[in-house]
Parts: sequence; structure tokens; C-alpha cells
Amino acid sequence: MIKVDFKLNKKLEILVDEKYFNSNVQDVTDDYIAISIPTNAGEYLPLSKGAIIDVIYYEEENIYKFASSIIGRKFENIPILLLAKPVEIKKIQRRKYVRVPLIKAAKYINFKNEPKVNHSTIDNSKYLKTVVVDLSGGGMKVKVSEEVSPNDFLLVSLTVNEEEILIVGKTKRITKEDDGRFICGLSFESLDNATREQLIRYIFQLMRNQMKKI
Repeated sequence: MIKVDFKLNKKLEILVDEKYFNSNVQDVTDDYIAISIPTNAGEYLPLSKGAIIDVIYYEEENIYKFASSIIGRKFENIPILLLAKPVEIKKIQRRKYVRVPLIKAAKYINFKNEPKVNHSTIDNSKYLKTVVVDLSGGGMKVKVSEEVSPNDFLLVSLTVNEEEILIVGKTKRITKEDDGRFICGLSFESLDNATREQLIRYIFQLMRNQMKKI
């Protein structure tokens, strides 16, 4: 069986009736994994003792999935659920290599050879339109109308669940399409952990939505 070192404050997702609820690890013992009460958009997930759930655990570059059951509750400043230690764990895939196709409008500024950008001084009128055609935890492909050079640094403004995030990507591959526009493969530069985690969660949200359509 795959062994996982469950760590405090690492994120979990609880799947119940095809709906995902967010939680995190509060404590780990030989007998159980203690987690915060799962929530989704402010909605708390009511789980009683004996309930069977599917759990997705995020650890650094990897994601794990396993089935568990609620074996108890306790209160330590916040209410906590106790999960039975999993009998079988499946490793899904290294997260940063998961690439999801999508068509999503965005905007960008080409800063040429300047990788470091002061976001507070950005002139919004300088943004140009682009379309994101795929996305991963380590990069993305965008379609642009203006010619871009290899090793240019693009600041991409992308809306993720109604929140704008700014990402700097370095152009690695550029191909010209039949319509005259350019597909640019970007490698993320200096992406902070919080933003990367937000992107990765969004990617898996997209994957789940696409799987439902199959």
C-alpha cells in the first residue's frame, strides 16, 4: 500500500454526493486523522459517525485519494472530525504536470526581458486580449494576436472563480496558427505557493467538471 505522511494544515477535499467540500488536517495519531469541518461556499457538511466518504489529500507535488469513515468528533478551539486511517491509498498524479485544456478569455502585458513586475504600478490600459488554451500548475498556453519573442515575460491576468490572479510566464515555445495568431507556451516564473495552490485546485475543479460530461 502507498504510504502517506499526513501533515498538519495540509488541505483535503471531501467528496459527498458528487460535491466537494474543503477541509484541512488538524491532528494525526496512530488511530485517526483529525480534520476541520468541511465547507463549500460557506455551507458546512454535516457528517455523522459511521459515514463513509471519499477524501482527496494534497501533499506538495502529489495528490492522493482514499476512502475513509467518520469514527468520532471532538472540540479543540474548533469542532473536529476524526477520520479512520485509510486502508488503501491511490496516488493520482504529480500535480504540476496535470495539464487541462480550456478556452478562457484573459489579458496580458508583454514585459519583454523584465521578469519582475511591481503589480501596484501596472497601467491597466496596457493590457492586451488573449485566450488561455490550456493550464497546469507549472505553465499555460495562450493565444495572442501580437508577435511574441522567445524568452519574453508575459504578465497574464486570469480570473479564477471570480478572483483575478496575476501570473508571470516566460515564453518557451511559439507557433504561428493559420489565422495569423500565435500560440505561446509559458513557463511560470516566481509563482508563490499560495497562487500555485489556487491554480492547482482550479485545475482539478476543471477536470472534475470535464469528467462529468463524459
